Amino acid sequence: MLEAVGDETIQFASRYSTAVSCLAALAGDDGYRELARLHGAKLAAVVRDALDAVQAVYDTATKDVRNWPEQRRRALAQIAAMREALDRSGMGEDVRGMARALVAIIEPRPARR
Repeated sequence: MLEAVGDETIQFASRYSTAVSCLAALAGDDGYRELARLHGAKLAAVVRDALDAVQAVYDTATKDVRNWPEQRRRALAQIAAMREALDRSGMGEDVRGMARALVAIIEPRPARR
C-alpha cells in the first residue's frame, strides 16, 4: 500500500512540475512558439490541462508551506482568470501575460539585497 501511495505522489508531483514548466514556457516568446509548434491547435487544451494540474495542488490544504493560504488564494484566483480569458479569447497575449503572473505566484523569486 505504501508503494502505491508513493507512486501516486510521484505522478502528482510530476504532473505539477510539467504543468509549471508549460506555463513558464508559455510566458516567453520562444517558449510560446515552441509550444505552438508542438501542440498546434491543441495548445489551449494543453494549457487547460496545465491549469488543472496546478489547481489540483492548490486545492489541497496544508499548513506545512509558509504563506500557503495567501499563495493559495492568489494562485486559484489567477487560474480562474486564465480560464475565463481562454474561454473568452483563446490563446492571446493576455493569457500569456497571465501565465507569467501565475508562475510568479507559484515560484516567487527571493528579494535581491
